[in-house]
Amino acid sequence: MCSVKESHHYVHLNKECKSDLTMWLQFLSTWNGINMFYESHLTSAADMHLFTDASSTIGFGGFYQGKWFCDTWPTDLPTISDKTLSIAFLELYPIVVSAVLWGKGWYKKRILFHCDNLASVIILTKGRSKDPIIMKLMRRLVMCAAKFNFAFYSEHVPGKLNLIADSLSRLQMNKFHQLAPEAEKAATPCPTLEEIIWTSQ
Repeated sequence: MCSVKESHHYVHLNKECKSDLTMWLQFLSTWNGINMFYESHLTSAADMHLFTDASSTIGFGGFYQGKWFCDTWPTDLPTISDKTLSIAFLELYPIVVSAVLWGKGWYKKRILFHCDNLASVIILTKGRSKDPIIMKLMRRLVMCAAKFNFAFYSEHVPGKLNLIADSLSRLQMNKFHQLAPEAEKAATPCPTLEEIIWTSQ
């Protein structure tokens, strides 16, 4: 309503706004109407041994309580014309992958994601971005949070403190197993791109 002079005036909704409405309509169609209170304290990603990272030229990875994933970037990642994907998108991608894979175990938690990219921290904190490609990731993350009943926050940390996930994102498997000897032998299969990038159904 702030975009018009009077409350009875028509407001034109853009494509992104309609996508948000479609997302919530999809969620409400399967929601049972029950939502539990979140835990009162913030759970640091590091405290629950959750680490993610991305390498712009190689791939991405994540580690969670012994489980892990890593992969090269999909060749069909979405772009706008010839625009290359931002590092914010790339850093957010493995966070969304971790939510899709392991979010069911975060029930009622208020999770503080650690990220070494300040732009990603701001996007996670606001829950929004002006970049429509990044919003495809954020909608998937929001849907995971709504489905699995967790809340997410973000905090900036230096990349040098994220060695386990950094080795995964660079596919340095020998280094990874040295840093995380408790890791499972086999990786958790990564979801497909269609399971990570939210699209209107």
